[in-house]
Amino acid sequence: MVEVVGLRLPLSANLEQFSLLLWQSSVPHRIAEERGMQVVWVASEHHAEQVKALYARLQAGDPELVVAAVEPREVPPQTVWYKRFFSVPVVAILLVLSLLGALLPVLDRNYQYLPYLSFYRLYIVDGTLRGDWPVGQLWRVITPAFLHFGVMHIVFNSLWLWELGGMIERRQGAVRVFGIFVLVAAGSNIAQAMSSVSLFGGMSGVIYGLLGYIVIWNKLRPAQAFPLAKGVAVVMVVWLLLCIAGFTELLGVGSVANTAHVSGLVLGLVLGAAAALLDRKPL
Repeated sequence: MVEVVGLRLPLSANLEQFSLLLWQSSVPHRIAEERGMQVVWVASEHHAEQVKALYARLQAGDPELVVAAVEPREVPPQTVWYKRFFSVPVVAILLVLSLLGALLPVLDRNYQYLPYLSFYRLYIVDGTLRGDWPVGQLWRVITPAFLHFGVMHIVFNSLWLWELGGMIERRQGAVRVFGIFVLVAAGSNIAQAMSSVSLFGGMSGVIYGLLGYIVIWNKLRPAQAFPLAKGVAVVMVVWLLLCIAGFTELLGVGSVANTAHVSGLVLGLVLGAAAALLDRKPL
């Protein structure tokens, strides 16, 4: 589902009666506080026009508008958690695949199946890990994104995938977020593979790609900005720099696929800038 901005109003505006009027007029919507404003989000441009027209009539005191009380049970069930889950099908599928990818290293103790999902077809020669480039096996460019090693790895990536990926899918649709995932996953995995022959995995490169996309979009399209909490980008970039400096190794957590993270962030910035400049919606 793609969301469209119907109205942006000051926080001082009381929208309780207006929201009831919208439900009464069969206009599904949600109201969120974003960047010091109240934003009325709807499902289509047609609904956005209805919102603007109804608000103008309400402000003008149109006597034909009668706001009836709406019982809570009449409010559509989008607030139920599983409805929210299925409202972002691409992100939901990526989460499920990531969870399966986290279980695989635990269940596949003899590494019979895991090598089919790694970027390289790995083998050992004279005690040295070697890998063949995945010629003719293009799925290997994407599948490392689903592999996760450890509880913290999958929890961290799942939370940010839900938060950042969900923002994009709800606002800009399933095709957009799927395209970002494919391009960033492929690009960051290839970059990581070129830096070293190893068994690597995780959605972190994609997470940084989603972050880069949102940050640059918000800079170029402030009127349609994503509700990214202040400081999130700074914290994630600081964590990236700490990982590059070897902080995780000092903690005993192990090495991190830093090349995938950096390349994912760069790809996200490029894709976000391209989308913001090429999108047909007015700036």
